[in-house]
Amino acid sequence: MILAAGALLFLQIRRLNRAEVLFMRDMAAALEQMETAIRFRRLPMPDMLKEQEKRQYCGQEFAYVIQYMKSGKTLQDSWELSMKSILCERARDVLSALELSGDTQRLGENLRSASHALRDILRRTEAGRQEQQKMTLALTASGCGLLVILLL
Repeated sequence: MILAAGALLFLQIRRLNRAEVLFMRDMAAALEQMETAIRFRRLPMPDMLKEQEKRQYCGQEFAYVIQYMKSGKTLQDSWELSMKSILCERARDVLSALELSGDTQRLGENLRSASHALRDILRRTEAGRQEQQKMTLALTASGCGLLVILLL
């Protein structure tokens, strides 16, 4: 039972890390797509948000933005409020700081910058993830072993 509890803890941590990675990948791709839509398709922001709402891992954040806008809040306020629900603190900080105002060039640059920042966080996260998994597995196994020894 002790070994099973340790294994479940390890799997839970791994699942949470995987969810953060998938969210950041999807959000970075969404921001890049929005930047392209602004530059080439000249879509208004509400239409872009509706397109991004269909995304598998970050679509819910865009749905929150749309809901806040329907309740009468500005785009920037809606964006900031919806980004507060993100669990990954580093991604939340980057996305909350994203400014969605200005002309198309400035807005495109802001989206591109946020996307690059998310990709950079993602690279660092993936690099450290293997080390963290090894350490978590070692600590879990050591803790389980110690508990078994103490119980004997």
